[in-house]
Amino acid sequence: MNSIVKAHWDSKLPIYDISHLKLQKKGIKSLLIDVDGTLLSRQSNVIPLNVKKWIRESKKLFSLYLISNNPSDERIRKIAKELDIRYKSNALKPRKKITLDVISEMNEDIKNIAIIGDRIFTDVMVGNRCNIQTILVKRLSRKGLPLKLNLTLILEKLISIFLK
Repeated sequence: MNSIVKAHWDSKLPIYDISHLKLQKKGIKSLLIDVDGTLLSRQSNVIPLNVKKWIRESKKLFSLYLISNNPSDERIRKIAKELDIRYKSNALKPRKKITLDVISEMNEDIKNIAIIGDRIFTDVMVGNRCNIQTILVKRLSRKGLPLKLNLTLILEKLISIFLK
């Protein structure tokens, strides 16, 4: 990886369209998953059904852990409880400490761990800093559909060109 801001896999897909088979072929056994924007919109408390289905199937194949920068432990705890997944809120990504603590807790070879998220300067950057695989996904709208135009991601990609 020649850049701390380059995703190993820029899927250009919402999380629920990520292929479990492709993840397995990449050697993934454990997934750290961002919450806001990745699993549901920041403006929503309802997890889309297609996300729930993807998580349900993922739990059969991988060890999952939610890792969110959201400082509201109540919000992230509620989502984690509904999905029955361990979690950390207020993770301070791209800082490494909390992410490394989660990686250690997963008790998995680092080469078999990936982080999935919708942001370059938090999810992708912390994954690269922790030497795990990074998967960039499309941010979800309030209706649970991928955003057609994600201005934040466009801006992050433009800035990242200069950070190589």
